[in-house]
Amino acid sequence: MAQVILLGTGSAWSSPTRENTFLLVRGATTNILIDVAGSPAQRLAQLGVSPAEIDHIILTHNHPDHVYGYPILMLNAWMAGRKEPLHVYGLQTTLNSAKALMNAVSFREWPNFFKIKYHVVTPNSIAKLPPIGEFDIEAMLAKHYVPTIALRITERATGSVLAYSADTAPHENIVEIARDANLFFHEATELNTSSAGHSTAFEAGAEAAAAHVKSLVLVHVPPNVNPEQWRRAAKQNFRGKVRVANDFDVIEF
Repeated sequence: MAQVILLGTGSAWSSPTRENTFLLVRGATTNILIDVAGSPAQRLAQLGVSPAEIDHIILTHNHPDHVYGYPILMLNAWMAGRKEPLHVYGLQTTLNSAKALMNAVSFREWPNFFKIKYHVVTPNSIAKLPPIGEFDIEAMLAKHYVPTIALRITERATGSVLAYSADTAPHENIVEIARDANLFFHEATELNTSSAGHSTAFEAGAEAAAAHVKSLVLVHVPPNVNPEQWRRAAKQNFRGKVRVANDFDVIEF
């Protein structure tokens, strides 16, 4: 059974108890990192995972809290002896930012640095990524302040589905990408105050209900939240299981 590990669960606003939101999806033979916040190598080390073991990275968008750990992860993977190419997926704007970050740290001066293969995701409606290990992955545009992709990850052997809203306001694409998912990670940057590019816990519950998912996990939460308040707000719209994620939660799907 595949699992997802929450390496961070916080919003862009820094918190003593939550790293910015990013996820590790693990299959029997595959490790996929979704976004790269904070100190990714340090977080992976706490799990006993070498940076060199990450073969695929999906970047949802180019806001700092989702990409600023990218160069240090590449450095640590190189220092750990990685030789094989590493695959990075995202919208063209996001990949441009990732490349700019690498150029800013003069990575070409690192001898025998492994090859990074960039894959542009172009979701006119729904985009299918190349098969990644045991997983089939689809992407759709979210509704954020910058171009952003939401994700649907299906474990091929079991048909089990994980969906991730990424940063977004409520939108029909989010409902579509999460349709009938076993596990739905939805951002909940606010409790009740709507915005043009983020969601409230109440709205996350409504999206989960519309998508008929089995379980809702709230992420991208601000500092000093009362988790029970966030959970209750989501439960006003969604009758399934709701939890507010914490850093290093491990959830099977």
